[in-house]
Amino acid sequence: MSSSSIAIVILLAIGALFCVIGVVGMWRMREPTQALHYMNLPATVGIACVTVAVLLQTGFSSALIKSSVIALILLSINSVVTHATARAFYIRNQNRGRSNRPPWDFSREEQQ
Repeated sequence: MSSSSIAIVILLAIGALFCVIGVVGMWRMREPTQALHYMNLPATVGIACVTVAVLLQTGFSSALIKSSVIALILLSINSVVTHATARAFYIRNQNRGRSNRPPWDFSREEQQ
């Protein structure tokens, strides 16, 4: 194995590790707004590692350009989606202080 092959395997392992950490972190958080922080790991570190691995594997090629465009899209959309989701949770929970349900229960309120 060459040094570039070892570097590619290490980069892909790091990217996969950050994706797994993100999934476990989202799963273990009690509140949805806390879980949103773990969406950042796969969308930044994971995709950056994959893009660098593609660069090492193929050099400057169309695969690198496609991978870079996907990385830029994920980086730009991640913050927008996180903000919109957090705002939706906030708006949805405005009346939760007056109910007996826990803040993470998003079932529909019964119509009276």
